[in-house]
Amino acid sequence: MLDKSDIKRILVITLSNLGDIILTTPVVEVLSKEFPKASLDVMVSPVGEDIFKSHRRVSECIIYDKKATPLQKFKLFLTLRKKKYNLVVDLRNTILTLLLGAKYNTGPFKRGLKNDMHKKDVHLSWLQAIGIDASSASFHIPIENADEKYVDSLLSKLGGKPFITISPGAKSHVKRWALKNFAKLADMVKNDLGIEVILVGNEFDKIIIERILFYMKTKPFNFIEKTNVRQLAYLIKKAKLLITNDSAPMHIASAVDTPVLAFFGPTDEKKYGPVTKTKSKVLRKNIKCAPCEVPQCINAANKYECLKTISADEAFAAVRELLG
Repeated sequence: MLDKSDIKRILVITLSNLGDIILTTPVVEVLSKEFPKASLDVMVSPVGEDIFKSHRRVSECIIYDKKATPLQKFKLFLTLRKKKYNLVVDLRNTILTLLLGAKYNTGPFKRGLKNDMHKKDVHLSWLQAIGIDASSASFHIPIENADEKYVDSLLSKLGGKPFITISPGAKSHVKRWALKNFAKLADMVKNDLGIEVILVGNEFDKIIIERILFYMKTKPFNFIEKTNVRQLAYLIKKAKLLITNDSAPMHIASAVDTPVLAFFGPTDEKKYGPVTKTKSKVLRKNIKCAPCEVPQCINAANKYECLKTISADEAFAAVRELLG
């Protein structure tokens, strides 16, 4: 059993993709509260740097680039060994946990997990397995005053009108709702509800958003590539609703407790769905092969049926319900 008085230096090894990284932030928050005097380092991929480099309790944000050379990775390992961590929490489940020589570690083996556990709870289960109370777990994305001022300056163009955010991207194309449906839904929100629409995304979503702008009859605000993670979190926090695929912005909305309308196809919302305290909704079609949880559609008779058959009218009814 873990002796808290032994813990002076902690390392948390998080995941690679932004959405997955956000789902690990409750682990960092629990450790911050349980060991307030310990030095807490976080090793993260470059996409997660904005989350932890400004964190009030993270002593060092260590960047791990999987594209680094073997020599660079070995040098990083030696650097970590020299830090003499007392506790290593490795959410990647690698052998590195053992090699770093910490007195306490989560180990690369996991037992007793339910198949339908949400990933947030899976990550917290590592702490519970070594005797750390994770009941106080919450998401946290640090938002600085400069982030708020920058986003408020962008929002000044709206003249104080209420708005929703739409994030039509997703890392995999099999998770994306139809672009024409996003366009139709955005037009309905603008025309029928009188609410402004802000499109958000990163550099990989350019083509997607360009097509949506082409299909739309109204004019939304296009904030693509205009925010970092912290700024996007503040933008979503100020929105009345986020409409999104299964993607990182959905988890950002959970972190700032903004209602979400999420479209799910191949992935399981029990494991990856929004966990906002406010009301959120997942739209999916209950067909035999969904959720398949595979990277390519296996429905030969009707490709991507799980997402294609969700209509813009269904989505609009869900928007009205969530907005009250």
